Amino acid sequence: MNRLRWTFIGIASGAVLLVLSLVLISLYAVSMISNYNEIYSITEYIIEHSGKMPHIDLRKETVTDFSVYDEIQYETRYFSLITDSSGNIISENFDHIASVSDRDADQLLSEISETASVSVLSSIFSDRRSKGIIFGSDSDFAYMRKELDKAELVEKLRSETFYRGYNGDLRDLPEDGYIIVFLDCSRRILDMRSLRISTTVIGVGSFALFFLIITAYSKRAIQPYINNHEKQRQFITNAGHELKTPLTIISANMEVLEMIEGKNEWTESTLNQVKRLTGLVSDLITIARTEEYMEENDELKDTVDASAAVKELADSFRPVAEKEFKRIETYIEDDVAIVGDKKRLPELFSIFIDNAVKYCDERGVIKIELHRRKKGLQFVVSNDYENGRDADYSRFFERFYRGDTSHNSQKAGYGIGLSMAETIAKLHKGKISVNWSNGIISFTVII
Repeated sequence: MNRLRWTFIGIASGAVLLVLSLVLISLYAVSMISNYNEIYSITEYIIEHSGKMPHIDLRKETVTDFSVYDEIQYETRYFSLITDSSGNIISENFDHIASVSDRDADQLLSEISETASVSVLSSIFSDRRSKGIIFGSDSDFAYMRKELDKAELVEKLRSETFYRGYNGDLRDLPEDGYIIVFLDCSRRILDMRSLRISTTVIGVGSFALFFLIITAYSKRAIQPYINNHEKQRQFITNAGHELKTPLTIISANMEVLEMIEGKNEWTESTLNQVKRLTGLVSDLITIARTEEYMEENDELKDTVDASAAVKELADSFRPVAEKEFKRIETYIEDDVAIVGDKKRLPELFSIFIDNAVKYCDERGVIKIELHRRKKGLQFVVSNDYENGRDADYSRFFERFYRGDTSHNSQKAGYGIGLSMAETIAKLHKGKISVNWSNGIISFTVII
């Protein structure tokens, strides 16, 4: 019950964590994209107006790329530069940033980025992108550059923005250059950082609250399933015991009839079917008891000599295989021991060997391998099986499923052997895998 409960808690918590993460990450991503788009839209707007944020009269002009309000032109902090193609500053304008009358562009850029101003401009010009963000300890600035030809350089330097910052001869200007606008986006970056912290705190808090709730109510949530499973198991056990008595009587009566009237095809067929039903009932009871044992015993304490068990089973199945012209080959390491259930672990080995002998192609080969692993063992049984190309191996461990859809009675079985093996493997915290390749089917058990 505890294993089922924690499985339910894990799946439910994982699903909620995934959904919660996707929602919060999506909200943060949308907010981040919106903020960056607005930052670059404002920067581009300033560049398009010769490096200065113009007064926006909403009655005459409509701006849709960013939020416009009456105070935006006064609240926006930025500065503009005109440079040549190598990044050397030709003119500058600091009218729309905090007092900088006693500082030049080199000093301001160095203070913004905590690096030399030359490094700042070099990184801007070496980047293929025309825009980016400079993160500083006190302020964060977005930048955008636009290439200018000589005529545009002259036009910009004569504009209201830059005419005071250039005292040279306009005829000496280079053939091309750049206008660069640096926009102080510290408030928006801070808002995004705050939003990231808030979403993280909300996400962790919400998940923790859900985990506590689901843990508190998990037992009640899975109780109907537990009750149904328990009733099903009790029914199998009780019905199995009830069926044993009439089957035993039928078997005894048929044997008496054979003694009185001799064997015939009818008595022999009836006895065979009784044996099949008796085997089926025994296997169902075994599965029910194994599942019950798994719930009551979390720790296995028996030391099982796996090498000896597999060798003994291989020897016992060898005459059966040889009778059907099949060959058993063994590759078993000596002294492979494991902590497990001394009764059920050999039964797991027996199920796979019996299955291999039963379904191996005529005159085929059955290979039985046992290898030591660091903390356990690897048991592999393979056999020739040409008809396995189109088999649905995903269903092999379903109870009552048989790959032989004709249910040929010559291959006695009930479709629960592999299900029993999986139950025993889970008891030992092991894994079972099946593979078919080049006409050979292999079952691998790792414990």
